[in-house]
Amino acid sequence: MGILENKLEDIGRLIEQGLDSENMMKALEIIGIPNYNKELIESFKLWGDYLPRGIDTPYTEEQRNMHILWECIDRTPLGINVDFAIPFRQIIATNLFKSCGAGFIANEGCRFNYGHLIEVGKNVSWNHGCYLDSKGGVKFDDFSIITEYTKIFTHGHSEQDHEERTYKPVVIGKYAKVYTNSTILPGVIIGEGAVVATGAIVTKDVEPYTLVGGIPAKVIRNRKYEKSGDAEFNQYMFVDALFQSKDD
Repeated sequence: MGILENKLEDIGRLIEQGLDSENMMKALEIIGIPNYNKELIESFKLWGDYLPRGIDTPYTEEQRNMHILWECIDRTPLGINVDFAIPFRQIIATNLFKSCGAGFIANEGCRFNYGHLIEVGKNVSWNHGCYLDSKGGVKFDDFSIITEYTKIFTHGHSEQDHEERTYKPVVIGKYAKVYTNSTILPGVIIGEGAVVATGAIVTKDVEPYTLVGGIPAKVIRNRKYEKSGDAEFNQYMFVDALFQSKDD
């Protein structure tokens, strides 16, 4: 077993044991952040701790620590080593998210505020720099993809009173694709096989197997594909479905 595999195995073992402050010190050291002591870890607060959702659905100690690890890996050289960073994020997602299927891929720079309110199916992919405001819940069905700098929002504020908030979940359907720098607003359902064009702002549900684009997004045409029914679109992030599986 190589050095990266050993590090990943050690991270997984620490999470299985329970990611308290003692194990967090060990985990941070494994990814290249030594000398971060127990007192500092236990005093750590995230942005979400001070928001209403942080009171309604607070992080457990372990959830907070997994959030910290997710953010920290992007601030280390290992964060750009795909052979380590992708499996590392898979381990965190499997243990932090509400649910996470096999073959999940997240590139560097992907951020979210409440991982325990995210649901991910199998072979789901997030490309570089995506942001998920998951306060209202976000669900990704199997083989869905969001690409660079996609933004998903699940909450809004009253114009009269900023502290008056509403929460609505977002669903990204099976085989759906959301392209670069698109924005999905609260309560939107992106239907199965739908495509959101680059730069679109999606304010309402998108019908299955349609292509939408623009601000606000409107239907442009049906998605182009030759197969019928539950089509296989080869929506894998890497060559030969690396880190994912074509057997599922």
